[in-house]
This record gives sequence, structure tokens and C-alpha cells, in this order.
Amino acid sequence: MENLSLDGNNLEWKKMFQEALVEVNPQKLKEKIAESEAAIFQRLQALQPASDNVEELRALQDASNALLVLKREVLKFPDW
Repeated sequence: MENLSLDGNNLEWKKMFQEALVEVNPQKLKEKIAESEAAIFQRLQALQPASDNVEELRALQDASNALLVLKREVLKFPDW
């Protein structure tokens, strides 16, 4: 996975998330979900000190929740 920049205009996590949402191959979906989760985590780390990014923080949380649903419903991961 490419190195994600930490600037305020980072939209890489959104691109990866969108790619995961439209992937139909289960094996590729696993990979895209993992890449998306890593990108979301990196972005969350970059945003933590800045409290003025409430909208993006909500979007990151929503994306993370959607990936969890994909894992449970499509890939049949266990419900922890």
C-alpha cells in the first residue's frame, strides 16, 4: 500500500473505501477492506490532535462501520 500523506486534504481513504464498496470478488474484497481500514486508521491518527475536523471524523467512523457490515454480511466474518 502506498504511503499516505498526512495533509488536511487527504482523500485517499475515501477512494479506498469506495473501491471496497463496489468490489464483488470476495478475495479482492478482503484485501480492499484491509487497505481501507489501514487508510482510515492512518487518517484518524493524523486528525486526532485537530478537533476542527468533526465532519471528517464522522465520515471516517461511518466508513469504518460500513466496512464492518461488509465483513459480517458479505464475507461472513464472525460478529464479535
